[in-house]
Amino acid sequence: MKNSKNEFIRKRRRKKRRRKIIFTILFLSAILVTLSIKLPYFKIQNIYVYNNKTISTSEIVKESGVQKNSNIFYISTANIKDNVLNNPYILSAEIHRKLPNSINIYVNERKSVFYAEKGTSFAIIDKSGIVLEIRNSINNMKLIKLVGIDTSKAKVGATVPLDDKGKLNTISTITDIISNNDACKNIKILDITSNVNIKLSYNDMEIRLGTDDDLLKKLNRAINIINGEKLTALKGYVDVSFTGNPVYSIDK
Repeated sequence: MKNSKNEFIRKRRRKKRRRKIIFTILFLSAILVTLSIKLPYFKIQNIYVYNNKTISTSEIVKESGVQKNSNIFYISTANIKDNVLNNPYILSAEIHRKLPNSINIYVNERKSVFYAEKGTSFAIIDKSGIVLEIRNSINNMKLIKLVGIDTSKAKVGATVPLDDKGKLNTISTITDIISNNDACKNIKILDITSNVNIKLSYNDMEIRLGTDDDLLKKLNRAINIINGEKLTALKGYVDVSFTGNPVYSIDK
């Protein structure tokens, strides 16, 4: 009986100790949270943006909605991300708190590749066919003219309207080829009016590619002919749209 009573007392003491420890932890946590909310030490003083090349840091900070002197624990990183992604040029974003008082915004931007005429303005388009912006001038922008699309209903942030979704694949494939090949730097126009008669303009030489099959192979053949036959400064066409030896013609 005595042993049982002693064990009972020990259990009660252990429970009391656990309660005291839990209470102390909760009390200290409450104090810590209160201090975190109240102390100026945790007010946002710095907002850093990384990896942006096209969109300015100030514009991204403004669109993020983050206000300096806000408590770093009060902000929603999810809301900040959504705000930043509202910019069509931003493909992806990550938001990180850096204690005690900084916010880091990491972005991955879309790259403008094409332009298409939209009345007296120009729709700026990326490799996925997304309209990044509508602007009045494209001066100093190294873009390829995109022909064969209807821009009358083009909206910023949306895919450009197309009569055939296969054209999106052509736009993407041509972009990848051009981006990875310095020999393609003189390409000025991509014409996707017809899926069976895709055309490019290499300076004043028209390259007739035909369908979207083996675009890399056909484009390489055409450029090799243009450079090998010294046709770069001339006007005419190179036809690689069919099986067999390509043909070319020079305007007189």
